[in-house]
Amino acid sequence: MKAIRYHEVGEIDVLKFEDVPTPEIGDDEVLVRVKAASLNHLDLRLRAGKSPRPVKLPHVGGVDAAGDIEIVGKNVTDLKPGTRVVLDPTVKTPKGPSVMGVNFHGGFAEFVKLPATNVVPIPQEVSYDEACVLPVCYVTAWYGLYDRGGLRKDETVLIHAAGSGTGSAAVQVAKESGAYVIATAGSDEKLEKVKEIGVDATINYNTSDFSQEVKKITEGKGVDLIFDQIGASVWENNLKSLKTKGRILLVGVVGGGQTTFNFGPVIMRDLSVLGVTVFNAPRQNLINVINLVSLNRLKPVIDKRLPLSEAAQAQKMLEDRSQFGKVILNP
Repeated sequence: MKAIRYHEVGEIDVLKFEDVPTPEIGDDEVLVRVKAASLNHLDLRLRAGKSPRPVKLPHVGGVDAAGDIEIVGKNVTDLKPGTRVVLDPTVKTPKGPSVMGVNFHGGFAEFVKLPATNVVPIPQEVSYDEACVLPVCYVTAWYGLYDRGGLRKDETVLIHAAGSGTGSAAVQVAKESGAYVIATAGSDEKLEKVKEIGVDATINYNTSDFSQEVKKITEGKGVDLIFDQIGASVWENNLKSLKTKGRILLVGVVGGGQTTFNFGPVIMRDLSVLGVTVFNAPRQNLINVINLVSLNRLKPVIDKRLPLSEAAQAQKMLEDRSQFGKVILNP
């Protein structure tokens, strides 16, 4: 089969479109013919050697994928070849989660294998392209906003980097709850697109102090919850943007993973700082978002579709942050 594989970590030129052996499945596994795989910043960090989760080389990345079951193991009785599925990348083990595209070969290939318990059928109303963006971005949004953050419909939430795949997902998931949503992005062009998916207010964090803008929008009250994919570079302004008893969801660190922590405001204002790791989310979250997509209540935002062979170009788009929403590879 063809796959995107790298034999060393580095820049995008380490990505090779080459022949690799088709996976051989075990008795409790399924082989899936990949129809669509979406990119995440995790794929870039792994390829560049900048992730705390080093991969075993050579490696086939790809945490998000959807396709058709090709072969089932002899112990698999509830699935059959031809079933349309999306892949839950997190395999639960006694030693902790093992993640497709991280701990073992992923979906940037024509075929991928997983335990049968890790595939979730998708209805005909949901396309492969739509399905493949759900496991990381939409589950992160659901798990973060609801399970970790306890978002309620009468609350105000600030979503950073709303033009990204996870950011645009968080906007939709938050609006689904009935919350008031303020979104930030780094360009007016992205903010115009964010408005199309239902936000109530927008802020360009490159041209204004977002904490001051939040105070203006909320008439000095601040927000109840912040969905933060950026990290260190926005930490101080995040604290300024919160109401008393507000919560910060730490989802990503594209703006840095370390900062000076002033405990005073957190203690004096009863603030909560909550980590969000999608690989700890229950599988029911994936089922929830699939159902809402099938009902057209969530609409995955897809910026670009490229053939698998053009994975380097796709990763470059994420590095440059030039995309709005998700970038898809189709084998």
